[in-house]
Amino acid sequence: MGIYAVPSVFFLLLQVSLSSGQTVYKVTTILEEPFVIQKQGGSAQFDGFIPDLLKKIEPVLNVTFDMKHVADFKYGSKRQDGNWTGLIGELVKGTADIAAASLTVTAERAKAIDLSHPFMESGLSIVLKRPNTRGWHALKGFVTFLEPFAPGVWITLLVACLIVPVLYGVVIHFDPMEDEADPSMLRNIARAVPVIFYRFCLQGSLAPANTTSRASRVLIAFWSLFLVILYVTWATSYAVYMLRGERQTPSNPIHSFEGLASQSGIKFGTVNGGATYRYFTQAKDEVDKKIGKHLKDNPDQMTSSSEDGIKRVRDSGGGYAFIMEEIPARLTVGKLPCDLMLVHHSSIRKTYSFGCTANTTICRNLDVAIIQLKTDGEIQELIDKWLKPTGDCDTDFYDDYLAYMRSFNMEKDASGFLFQSDALTMEKVGSMFILLAVGIAVSIALLVFDVCTERRVQVNYAPRFFVDSFKMLKITEWSKYQI
Repeated sequence: MGIYAVPSVFFLLLQVSLSSGQTVYKVTTILEEPFVIQKQGGSAQFDGFIPDLLKKIEPVLNVTFDMKHVADFKYGSKRQDGNWTGLIGELVKGTADIAAASLTVTAERAKAIDLSHPFMESGLSIVLKRPNTRGWHALKGFVTFLEPFAPGVWITLLVACLIVPVLYGVVIHFDPMEDEADPSMLRNIARAVPVIFYRFCLQGSLAPANTTSRASRVLIAFWSLFLVILYVTWATSYAVYMLRGERQTPSNPIHSFEGLASQSGIKFGTVNGGATYRYFTQAKDEVDKKIGKHLKDNPDQMTSSSEDGIKRVRDSGGGYAFIMEEIPARLTVGKLPCDLMLVHHSSIRKTYSFGCTANTTICRNLDVAIIQLKTDGEIQELIDKWLKPTGDCDTDFYDDYLAYMRSFNMEKDASGFLFQSDALTMEKVGSMFILLAVGIAVSIALLVFDVCTERRVQVNYAPRFFVDSFKMLKITEWSKYQI
């Protein structure tokens, strides 16, 4: 935030414009994007959510607002001498009628000034540097095709790819019903490699092999069926992995405010003296008290503004976390270069209101206007205009993602046995290997049957073969003499 020339005293008193009959209120504000933005050029000095909201209130109440920036660039906190600083201080002193900003409602402030009906609510969040994805983590994307199966499945598949070609070569070498066998077993095994490989590449997966033996054809048929089931299972699991992989869990040591309070490796802080600082330092919850004690004991980790806190997060390389309110945090994280992340979505809800000089009717009039604008949907229009992330970067909260992942895992558990974990193990896909083993067993059984049957045929019919051959020889010789 730059240095802006502002008057030290506003002479902020209630004025009545004799010419128009409108009441003119002196408004003190503070720059915080996108609530209040310093406007470059033009007649209006400020732009943003708050100035637009005041413009909508003006015709409702028939008033005019004269905005000036607070002299000390602070929201307001109570000093030890009892005096207030910032926006609250100017209202207490009577130099301003209204404090218009993202002013958090607190009990301490409500004792000093009047507060209007809330125009918005927000929570607390932790902003961290997004983990670096360079190095080995960046190379992980090149092997994501291995993610659907556990290592044991890939090892078993590799063993199967070695066993099946060898068995195929043995079958066509020893099977007596094979007419295309080579006298060399090594050549038969070498011949089996391209046959098995073509099936692996789905080149005629269910087409019969160029063999004549039943054992080799059965082996190829079971191998082809095994590959079809393998590919369907892999493709389905990979699709689920890719859908889940769009939001991978960041390797981040902090998952919540509890984790932030219990660790010591990452420094953290908030705006010094702000509403968030006072909340934690005055909290009674054990976790919040622990955070508040850290904030008190480490004043060097506090910042003068949210902008300084975000800059410190970016410069820390992951060694500093900044606690800030949800709406500005989401807007900041949603902007390029997408190097920040939101870690926790707090259940603590804070409300934003206008502050008014105590014991006046100003805030009661503002209540009417705010309620009417809420009812008409005009405040929501301003929220959509100024407070919605641009969509350039991911602004999802880390704990929202954890809830998503827990729900996702529960759905996987309920959906069936196949998808109960990220990588499919042998317990889930072992049935297709059992199918292949059955095919191998059937092929071996046929080979043994063919070999035994052929030998029995040779033993039983060998004498008859020789007798028939001798008779044919004699007939041939007799035919020669007849000619």
